[in-house]
Order: sequence, then C-alpha cells, then structure tokens
Amino acid sequence: MSKKSNRVKPTKKPQSKANWITAGVIALIVLLGASLLLFMDREDSASKNGNLTASQVSDKLQSGDEFYTYFYQTGCVHCEKVKPYLVPLGEKQDIPFEQIDLAVEQSAWDTFAIEGTPTVVHFKDGKEVSRVSGEQTEEAYKEFFAGKDVKNSEEESSGDLND
Repeated sequence: MSKKSNRVKPTKKPQSKANWITAGVIALIVLLGASLLLFMDREDSASKNGNLTASQVSDKLQSGDEFYTYFYQTGCVHCEKVKPYLVPLGEKQDIPFEQIDLAVEQSAWDTFAIEGTPTVVHFKDGKEVSRVSGEQTEEAYKEFFAGKDVKNSEEESSGDLND
C-alpha cells in the first residue's frame, strides 16, 4: 500500500502591493519620458526634412534675412502637382528657399496669414515682399522668382485637405 504524503505543497506568494506600485511608477516614468522626447524632437524632425519650423522662420524675419518660404501640406493634391518643378526652381535661387509643412507646423497658418496651399512668400528686411498662392504653372513660378506679379490661383487647398 502506498502512503499518501501529508506534505503540503508550497504555493507561490502573491505579488506584494509594493511591487505593483513600483512597476506602475516605472511604467509612468517611461511613458512620460517618451512623450517628452517626442515633443522635444518635433523641431528637430522638421529640420531633418529640410523644413523650418514657424519659430525658425520668425527668427529669420527678426534678423532681417531675405528668403523665400514655401508653405505646403502633406497630402495636398495641388502641392503634390507643383512640387516637382517648384522646389527645384526655388532651390536654384540666389536667395535661400525654405519650406514649412503646415500639417506639422499648424501655428504657421495664422502666424503668416496663409489662406491655402501651396503658397510661396518672399521675405526681406523682416517684411513680406510678395506672395503667390494656389497651384501655378512652372512659368508662373519662374515669373514670381524673377520679381514679377503673379495672379493667385483658385486651385489651392485650405486647412481641410478635402479641398
């Protein structure tokens, strides 16, 4: 005959409240740290893409620099149409050609009175010299960069990309 053991099997101790609290605090710190890094990296990511932030353009204005700024939106059909010829034309200028993605830099809509995209603004001595808005032909952008007045196009996107 076999004898049954009266031995009690050990059970696992339940996690103490202190361990759960510690794990929760660590998770919270990690989440807050990651959020802070993402927030701080926003300006860096704009610069890495060759784009300026609204505050960087404001700094250039305060210093009296002369430059062009191309305001566009990721996903804007009119911006996508003009980009293949507008960006190379702008980069060929003797005056710096900057870019701002309004989908990222939403404060720039109001700061620079942008009503639709694409918009190119010429700044000099801290002031706006000229601007052209809406989808333009390559020839129209050439005229704009040559200092001629160009009629704004009705073909532009507002902040609502369904335009």
